Amino acid sequence: MFKLLSITLLTMMISPAWAAVIMIGDNDGYGAGIADNANHPPFTPIYDGRTPDEVAATNGAQYTDSYSTAHPGFSPQTGTTTTFSFTGLGSGWTSGSMWFDMADFQASTFGAVTTTYNGIAQNWSFNDGYPSTFVRYFDLAPDVITSINSLGYLDVVIERSGSGDFYGFDYALLSDNYADDTDPYNDPTIGVGVPEPATISMLFLGLALLIIKRKKLN
Repeated sequence: MFKLLSITLLTMMISPAWAAVIMIGDNDGYGAGIADNANHPPFTPIYDGRTPDEVAATNGAQYTDSYSTAHPGFSPQTGTTTTFSFTGLGSGWTSGSMWFDMADFQASTFGAVTTTYNGIAQNWSFNDGYPSTFVRYFDLAPDVITSINSLGYLDVVIERSGSGDFYGFDYALLSDNYADDTDPYNDPTIGVGVPEPATISMLFLGLALLIIKRKKLN
């Protein structure tokens, strides 16, 4: 029995220990109860449906529930760069996906935004029209997975200085599974970091050693 329990603990120690998904934002329909993949009321460019926590956030939630997300002179935010930061990711990633609940991207009319994952360029030439929302998901490419394992974090940077588009986000979500294996509505960890695998590993190692010691005493 002790041998089986020890093996189980060691297996858990070796396995990735981060949460299945991390969400930045609160999936509340842009602060207005708007359904996914649907039309919304015609917001003015200074629409701001953020909660106080979102306003005070620094990980990217400050860019959710506002319209436009980053548009100087019109948006609740200043500047032209939006950054969603997912931290504490460890180094054991073998797959992953990104999800975004986004609104009103019109690249063909106003120009595409420039988007990178840890500095790696992504194709974001979306044309959804106004006033439409769209939940998109993307499997992470191998070079992005490698960068996560090397850096321990994922920064999604969206730069709109070359675009005149207004747009918004309800949430951004990172999963350690492929998109087809991810349920973004299954109790995600909202707006918080992920446990460091090394910390969890030390816990299980300590438990395993206690069990082995007890077995020897018996």
